[in-house]
Amino acid sequence: MTHEVLLEVNELVTEFTTDDGVVRVLDGVNFTVKKGQTLGIVGESGCGKSVTAMSVMGLLPRPYGQVAGGKILYRGSNIVDLPSEKLYAMRGNRISMIFQDPMTALNPVHSVGKQLCEVLELHRRDLDKKDRLKFAIGMLAKVGIPSPEQRITEYPHNLSGGMRQRVMIAIALACKPDILICDEPTTALDVTVQAQILDLMRELQRETGMAIIFITHDLGVVAEMCDDVVVMYAGRVVEIADIFTLFEKPKHPYTLGLLKSMPTQHTAHKEMLDTIAGNVPPLTEMPDGCRFCTRCRHATDECRDIVPTWTQVEGTHKVSCHHWKEVS
Repeated sequence: MTHEVLLEVNELVTEFTTDDGVVRVLDGVNFTVKKGQTLGIVGESGCGKSVTAMSVMGLLPRPYGQVAGGKILYRGSNIVDLPSEKLYAMRGNRISMIFQDPMTALNPVHSVGKQLCEVLELHRRDLDKKDRLKFAIGMLAKVGIPSPEQRITEYPHNLSGGMRQRVMIAIALACKPDILICDEPTTALDVTVQAQILDLMRELQRETGMAIIFITHDLGVVAEMCDDVVVMYAGRVVEIADIFTLFEKPKHPYTLGLLKSMPTQHTAHKEMLDTIAGNVPPLTEMPDGCRFCTRCRHATDECRDIVPTWTQVEGTHKVSCHHWKEVS
């Protein structure tokens, strides 16, 4: 079964202006997002996952952050070239985002209902004030918030973390977007609430057919949620594969390191887990070649000097590594 491609990110380069000069945070990021599918973007903190999402949404902090190269194609149109008013109309309407911390994403001085209705006022001009309120109550009920007629008058601080995240989901889905970007939406939640939120998102995806970009460092969540996975390290994509291939046949040393650092059902009690030696180099001191070479046991002079090209391993499985055949 083939799925329509909604979003293509081609050779995306994002730079930030800092006190030390211009720093390249994303360097040639590529991936596609298909209708009805969930794409996972994984990697440790600082690898560029959230910057990728902000680049797609046009939410980079100005004037310090900017897309310096590449294309972000939504249904064939390059978002990077869109005038600000058209980008504003698309954001929250066709492409929506759920942020990691709903307490900071929601406005503390406005009620839940006001914030939900604001989205409808911007993007659903066909609804009058009464219809917007009715629609907002219906959205809160749809995401599993009890007594939505009462909750809609309350403020974010009156709600639990799980409730606030459900409100964020309701706001993001109010205009039935084609693509929902989730930036670590369950990180601050306990495991029970996390499971409920993930179940809710899968259910809403089945109902609407939307695509999801799921950003996380939790490979357990990736295994549960995603169809395809993009592995990022230090601002570059190092491996792309479907979920089963990635877990069964990883071909990049970094991907293998991430998988080995996870406990399994066979891990003995109090057994030490594997770790990836070293630290991510500062963005101002990145190697000329493979950015993972400073931590990789397979690294050679070739890795330090030459950026690896993409190799198609099998089907949609691609890897950027000089020594991928040695990884097992």
